[in-house]
Amino acid sequence: MIRPDAIVRYERLYWAAFVLDTVVTAMTWTQREAIVTAYPVLAKATWILPTFQAIGIAVTVLLWYFTARAPSVVAKWVVVVLAALSTLTAIQPLAALANGSATLGTTSILSLIATALYVAAAVHLFQPGSKIWFAKDADLDTYADRDIGPPIDSAPPAKTDKGNVA
Repeated sequence: MIRPDAIVRYERLYWAAFVLDTVVTAMTWTQREAIVTAYPVLAKATWILPTFQAIGIAVTVLLWYFTARAPSVVAKWVVVVLAALSTLTAIQPLAALANGSATLGTTSILSLIATALYVAAAVHLFQPGSKIWFAKDADLDTYADRDIGPPIDSAPPAKTDKGNVA
């Protein structure tokens, strides 16, 4: 099945958000390490940040695959819930900026842009072309790339006489 324009735009926005988020992660890696090592229980667990980063990348790639390449309604809703949660987490820094208790830095700007891109990508999952993409009707996938519909028998089935065996 040919991917609708809404799904193509979703995919582009999704990957742009992922790249920006990865840049923010790289920019704040030492700060994250300092936070983790500040806790005595986690101080020797140097594997924890790379492991969680790898898990995050794996989840991101799986969600991309099951929304943009092999449509899954469950993956669509996971993306939507994560977009809503990222919006909620973006409210706190915005409130801190509004109160003057925080300064606006490069990482903050990139993080907010990544969140906006992610939410914009999730919105594309509800456009008309996306509804067809996520349709559960198997006939849509089977016959979408053909000029014909499902096969129709032109002749009625032959009647047999089941009572008499010759």
